[in-house]
Amino acid sequence: MGQIVVYLFFIVVGVYALFRPWIGVCAAYLMVVLTPQSIWPWNFYGIRPFFYIAVPTFIGFIFLLFRGKIDFSFWKTKISFFLALTWLFIILSYFFGPYVNREHFIFDPQVIFKQVNKTFFFYFLAVLLIDNPKKLKVLSFVMVLSTIYMIYWANDQYLSRSYFGRLHGPIPPTGGGIYKDENAFAMLFVTGLPFIYYFGFLVKKTFLRLLFWLVIPLGWHAVFLTGSRGGLLGLGTTIFTASLRSTHKFIGFLLIPALIVAYVWQGGSVLKERAKTIKSYEEETSAQSRLYAWSIAIKMIRDHPFTGVGFSSFMEAFADYSDRRPMVAHNTFFQLMSESGVFAGLSFIMLFFFLFKDLFNNKLLIYKDNSPDIFFLCYLNESLFVSFFGFLICSLFLSLEKFEILFFLFVLANNHIKISRDLLDSISVT
Repeated sequence: MGQIVVYLFFIVVGVYALFRPWIGVCAAYLMVVLTPQSIWPWNFYGIRPFFYIAVPTFIGFIFLLFRGKIDFSFWKTKISFFLALTWLFIILSYFFGPYVNREHFIFDPQVIFKQVNKTFFFYFLAVLLIDNPKKLKVLSFVMVLSTIYMIYWANDQYLSRSYFGRLHGPIPPTGGGIYKDENAFAMLFVTGLPFIYYFGFLVKKTFLRLLFWLVIPLGWHAVFLTGSRGGLLGLGTTIFTASLRSTHKFIGFLLIPALIVAYVWQGGSVLKERAKTIKSYEEETSAQSRLYAWSIAIKMIRDHPFTGVGFSSFMEAFADYSDRRPMVAHNTFFQLMSESGVFAGLSFIMLFFFLFKDLFNNKLLIYKDNSPDIFFLCYLNESLFVSFFGFLICSLFLSLEKFEILFFLFVLANNHIKISRDLLDSISVT
């Protein structure tokens, strides 16, 4: 019965995507963030959720293209420009990196290259289809609803006692999945909880708003269950940033003592023991290994500044730079620059620079109460700023350059900034 419902879902969404491809974009990113094939594998046996939605979405896009209804100005943004540059340098590192064609025992660059290309391609498709505030709102709620369900899933694992040690996310029967690493699973909550907080202000009834916000402490607990120090640091960063930027200062600053109480009460022995080593990094093996990995990454960048050692080849090259057990760079920017060259890393850094600049200085915030669309965009602006800031802090200690949810957030940020500017122009004209 469950599989019949799943097939019906894909048929309905597929038909809608042919005529309303923006719906396909929303459904596709729902598959990316929620990973239903990992949660309910018995209903998704032999099914490729993203593929089944992406194909009719692309066909629907072609129909719109021939009808002249595609606005390519959504590509003419700084985020899209620097993301395209990053993609270009990644491609060059795949074809010209010195370690790509060697025998790989850990990661297969060819397999990962195909996946990364799909991720980049779908970004550039999605930004052309989410072209107004209504569509952007629906896409934003994909992040809200997916995060809420994953909070339920994580806490259910705790209550059913079906996990031991650090909690990772749902994993498909074939293995892998974007949440197989506890740190990556924690990143979902770090980037998703700001959306739940700010979107709570969009709920008009106070009782429903408070009920909505009750999910947030459970989200903190989900991060605690992962035992991720990066997740804990990112969580603290997002709450502190939200408190500083919030126009509701009292509510914002209440979150800080609430998090402290929640950590003391429900932090768990695993995370608390790991958290003790955040300051004393000189005495902690994991922190020392990160510093060592960074030093190796710097040597790779020095030796191969233009192409890097090759796409997805850091761990293979590691053996030529160290006699220790291979590891990742544990830093998003070092990982990208060491594998794809300095220009790839600089493009990625510039992307974040302009993203934060535009979100921080968004003048649409002045007109927050002018219309429901502007009201929504203002809270989306804050959700994105806080979410990306939490990601940025975590990216300094984790290799997250291929994290699919990051590209989903790029779609939201790119189109939010473009739509906000168009609205500002229309306000200034009137």
